[in-house]
Amino acid sequence: MSPFLLLLITLYVGFVSVHLYSCLFGIENPRMITKVFLMPFLSFIYYKATPKENFSRTIFVAIILGFLGDAFLLGDTYLPLILLGISFFFFGHVLYIINFIIETGIKNYKKYFIFLIIISLFYFIYANFAFFNLKEGFQRGNILVPGIFYIIQLALLNISSGIYAYTYFNIYAILVHIGTFIFTVSDFVLARKMFYEHNKYYQVVLMATYISPQSLICFGMANKKNKIEKEKEKEKTN
Repeated sequence: MSPFLLLLITLYVGFVSVHLYSCLFGIENPRMITKVFLMPFLSFIYYKATPKENFSRTIFVAIILGFLGDAFLLGDTYLPLILLGISFFFFGHVLYIINFIIETGIKNYKKYFIFLIIISLFYFIYANFAFFNLKEGFQRGNILVPGIFYIIQLALLNISSGIYAYTYFNIYAILVHIGTFIFTVSDFVLARKMFYEHNKYYQVVLMATYISPQSLICFGMANKKNKIEKEKEKEKTN
């Protein structure tokens, strides 16, 4: 690891620590300042840490969309800005889904059909749980249809990352899937914060469950085995 990359990671960890501390104790100025620096730092870390053959513009843009989502959610008392911020997260997740499908290859969806059915059933149950727990809030906010689409998109995100993890089946791929699963927790907490009770710990839980999956996906995808290496391993085993 180069000294410059180590410096970037140290600064990122510092910003995350200050941000979570500010969320926990309700210190607004540091919270707002650090929040807008988190994803730019992470995107730059991903750019510098990823070997050229592994770098994905799709992942990079998805992280930048996370930054835009963060920026608009700073106005977290104004519903239109909140919804705009969530829209950027939605499209960021869509880019992650596209990347996982490309990395996995459609043929593996057919090859691992049984696993696809099992994981789809699991996240179908999750989607129903999330919908019935958030339905009333979505109706109050007049976003029932967008809310349904967002829940479906989260399920698809986890299914695609699950197939990706099953295809490559190494620690980095598994960390990516863990990251996308934590996203479901983060977005559930965000919805509860928007439409239901406002617990003082929601903000720190929300950000901890948002920063950690972004970081896990970034770390996992930066260290993934590229397709050439994967094909060579298959040839050796055959």
